[in-house]
Amino acid sequence: MKALITLQELAEADLRPYKEIWLTSARAVAESGHQEDELCLWRSDMVFNHDMMSEGTHDQNLQGIWLVVDNLDDPDQVLEVEDEVRQRLIALNMEGEFYPAEVGDGHSFAQSATHPQGD
Repeated sequence: MKALITLQELAEADLRPYKEIWLTSARAVAESGHQEDELCLWRSDMVFNHDMMSEGTHDQNLQGIWLVVDNLDDPDQVLEVEDEVRQRLIALNMEGEFYPAEVGDGHSFAQSATHPQGD
């Protein structure tokens, strides 16, 4: 079962247990196994360790949280959510990479593998 959070809950959410933050649609939440309307927004720098890599269990140990958004195809909405997530990660002193699965696809921060502090 996916851990879901609303944008309203984000400001107070403890994201520290999570290694990935995903954006998803209401359709993906409603349909079990539906992954078409999902986007990995952020991944922690502290995802993999040597034991996980050698055992091949790294994918099994990623705990993610999903934020439901109205329209993943709306770049303005995605950027607005990204800004809110960045602020929350900064407040929690968490570092990671935005859009880890994408390289130069037009998202404003995807090309530089930005950290929450804007490194």
